[in-house]
Amino acid sequence: MKNVAGSIRFQRNCGTLRIPTTIVALFVTFSLALSACSSNGSHQPKGPTAAVGSKGGTISGEAGAESITITVPPGGADDNTEVTFQERHQLSTDAADAQLGIVRLGVPVDVTTTRGHLAQGRVTLSYNPKQLPPGTTTSQIGILVFDPKLGAWFPLIDSRVDGASHRVTGTAPHFSLFETFAIAPGKRLLHIAGRGIQVIVDAATSILDYFQKLIAVTASVIVEDLFAVPPELKCDKPSRVVTASTHTAIGDDLFHACTDGDGKDITLNMVNGVAYPVRLDRLPQGVTVSIKDALGSGDTVSVIRNLYYMTQGQKVIAGAKQGSVTVNDKMTSTVNLHGHMDGTAVAFDMLLGTLLAFMPALSADKSWLEGIVQNIAESQTSKAGGSGLAKAAQTATHTATSTPATSGGQPDRAAELGNVLAAGDCILDSKDAIASDGPPSDRFKSAVKAAQTCGKLVLSQFNATDLIPALLDSLKLVPEIVQAQLAGISNVFTGGKYKLTSVYIDLTRFDAAAALKSNFQGEWYAHRRLIEIDANGVGTLSWSPFRNYDDPSRDPACVKAQHGCEMSFQLTVTSAGAAARVTASNSPQEWRVGQVVGVLSKPSTDTIIFDTANNIDEFGVGTNEFCGPHSNQQCGA
Repeated sequence: MKNVAGSIRFQRNCGTLRIPTTIVALFVTFSLALSACSSNGSHQPKGPTAAVGSKGGTISGEAGAESITITVPPGGADDNTEVTFQERHQLSTDAADAQLGIVRLGVPVDVTTTRGHLAQGRVTLSYNPKQLPPGTTTSQIGILVFDPKLGAWFPLIDSRVDGASHRVTGTAPHFSLFETFAIAPGKRLLHIAGRGIQVIVDAATSILDYFQKLIAVTASVIVEDLFAVPPELKCDKPSRVVTASTHTAIGDDLFHACTDGDGKDITLNMVNGVAYPVRLDRLPQGVTVSIKDALGSGDTVSVIRNLYYMTQGQKVIAGAKQGSVTVNDKMTSTVNLHGHMDGTAVAFDMLLGTLLAFMPALSADKSWLEGIVQNIAESQTSKAGGSGLAKAAQTATHTATSTPATSGGQPDRAAELGNVLAAGDCILDSKDAIASDGPPSDRFKSAVKAAQTCGKLVLSQFNATDLIPALLDSLKLVPEIVQAQLAGISNVFTGGKYKLTSVYIDLTRFDAAAALKSNFQGEWYAHRRLIEIDANGVGTLSWSPFRNYDDPSRDPACVKAQHGCEMSFQLTVTSAGAAARVTASNSPQEWRVGQVVGVLSKPSTDTIIFDTANNIDEFGVGTNEFCGPHSNQQCGA
């Protein structure tokens, strides 16, 4: 996909970083409008002040009960730079702490430049040893720094601890809020984006080990459901108007679809029985993603994924999951949907696993995301598709009443969403580098590389040279994790015999009027019988009964009727078949009013079969097959 929106500038320590995006990344414009450069002197807190110059040096101070020291290298600050330190007691980091599985050891400390510019340095903070969880080693104590542009807390991977002085030191990527933390040993179940993420910490686990493991496990949990049982395909009210059929090259029992409802909008429900996300190509006219389709019953990951691909006019059904799209009255005749077991979707899910591990607001606040999706779906511009959806998404984010203003240290949902979508655009721009053929291992490796590249691009706003590569390199573990589990699905990928390939969904709209005209309208003859059906499905069946010449009193009463024996009916034609309901009859013994009988058309022989359960010929002689004008066979007795 080509970049249709040029680029968007992300501020980085009052400089600029240009990140290519498609138009959907306009989300970021809004999120950045809420942010400010932390070193530009716009924030004037009260607290101890220290000064440093361009030659570098060491500045120290106290922030409440905590001591802080910043070691500035030559060229790391402007001359006459002033820095203040302040405790932020009012700031709650509970959401981030719970999602990251850490224990906070002190109060967040705000490091702010009130004059000049501070660009580089190593930060040293004291910590309270009495707050350490039992069994914690010095390699499990670290520093978090808040990035206001990403709305997230990140660990300083190079943190080092002096256990004697109870101080921890790390390289600061920028200067804003810092806090000390520890990783408690043991097993924990974290809840990230509605998924249960289990992480084990032992005495040998370092800060870097822990966060690499957290990213790898989160990404692999989001990507794969290899041993999950896919849900049962359900259509509570199978549609008689639109029918669906599916097939794949790896077994037609692995992807299923059915249509539900007969109103203006019909739901196409799909179940992906394989372990990988299936991405449908751009949906054809008459097939759209509705609010219900975008929200579904999924977790936060599903909502974000659906929102993103909705702006691309596409739909992704995750591995071993169910998804849906909506068929409206603009779909005529037959349309074909084509889906891929797709490396692009795998890369996007891996990237979600990386970003959402650090973004508790976006990860947890499904209701806000649902509101964004609803605003998009209800927008008039979204009906244009493509860029119209993107404009609707931009408007939805601007007008979301629950979007808070950026508050120092607090997660910013708009900023987080903007960065996720910008990363998704990067994935699309990198799609040519993702393997489209070959064995699963090749596809996974190229998808992982794309996820790493795009994650680094977006997270490069977080100005660190070592931190982001160290974290995102953990994604290289994901292919090995998935490949190890692939051995269990030998029926799909035995010996590399099958490739990840495509699925096809054929949708056919049933035209009842056309079916009635071509298959049922006209005159149909059989022995002693005649059926006439008009264009509205109104029909009559007339017949000459066998007479009892020895005892005329035993003849059916209808023989004395003006038009002989006859009954009237209304024919209804659906995709499931045709049926005639008796509306009038002068022979109730044979045909009672309200009786419904099946009618079967056989165009190849120009015949119809009427009331296959009963035979109106006396003694059951003959059949109920009626011939049309072009039939070359005999109908009736």
